[in-house]
Amino acid sequence: MTATSEKTERLRVWLPAIRAGSGADVFTLRLAEALSKAGHEPLLQWFDHRYELMPWRLKQVVAPLDIDLVHTGSWQGFAFKRSGIPLVVTEHQYIAHPDFAPYRKSSQAFYHRFFCERWAKRSYAAADAIVTVSEYCAAAMRTDVAKPVTVIHNWIDTERFSPAVTAAGYGHSQLSVHRPFRLLFVGNPSRWKGADLLPDIASLLGAEFEVHCLGGLRGGFDKARLPKNMKLLPQRAPEEMVELYRSVDAALIPTRYESFGYVALEAMACGLPVLGFDSSGTAEVCLQGETAFLARMNDIQQLVNHARQLTATPSLRAKMSAAGRQRAIKHFGETQAITAYLNVYRRVLGNARHHV
Repeated sequence: MTATSEKTERLRVWLPAIRAGSGADVFTLRLAEALSKAGHEPLLQWFDHRYELMPWRLKQVVAPLDIDLVHTGSWQGFAFKRSGIPLVVTEHQYIAHPDFAPYRKSSQAFYHRFFCERWAKRSYAAADAIVTVSEYCAAAMRTDVAKPVTVIHNWIDTERFSPAVTAAGYGHSQLSVHRPFRLLFVGNPSRWKGADLLPDIASLLGAEFEVHCLGGLRGGFDKARLPKNMKLLPQRAPEEMVELYRSVDAALIPTRYESFGYVALEAMACGLPVLGFDSSGTAEVCLQGETAFLARMNDIQQLVNHARQLTATPSLRAKMSAAGRQRAIKHFGETQAITAYLNVYRRVLGNARHHV
């Protein structure tokens, strides 16, 4: 069936993606899985990371037969536009956002401005529908992009990402007096993720806390100079992340720029309070004072004070844990997101038929 044929309930959706080891990869895998569960046929096709430098070469790729539409990311979307087949583009990280500019290296800013932004603009122009993952991103995009921008939040499987079942019931057990309070940071060694702040945060927290760090950080710090309570963890497979969340007491997310905030959402679904900055996508995923304590940007002393408040008030931790779990289920579940994407698909397919 082509895009202009009579619509059936089952859609064949081509999902071409460049494998980059990022949150966009996670999104694509989850989208394919969710579409399949919803009774559709996702055709996931990965391309080597080197194509990020030359996405125009992907124009030569032969599309699968009988697809209804194409759904891909903004950096390569234009290359997968095929005649007569609608193209849906999801923007995961709006790199032209003015809030991102202060936290990029000069080489990264050059690459983004003179390469990636050009490709994204070509993808927006080719797209039949543009989606982004937060109102925070959409607000900036709508000043630059002439076409409508739809917001569909990212989602997680809230049955898999869930608190541990303990002797006391569903949730985290009482914090043992024999170990420090554990904070978990997940992210790359970048300023926009706040990785540069971690040693100072750990030092201010002291021996009553441990800061467990997962990501590309093992080569980003001089281990000999790190505070003793800052632990660099080995890489974990995606299927091991739930166990990791369940092993700590709160999530530490000192990000300065975040389009959405997968880590905050996964942490909340696993019953963890969130500690971070009141900024960007983190503040959209969390609720200040209810599921998270969000300090002023770069105010690590306020962040530390919030952490101490959590340790001193078990009832507050329990309340935030429950509120975060409920927020994840109510607002960031798979069903809501896939229903929204299917509405976008049907809209562009209807428009395609109308213009034949």
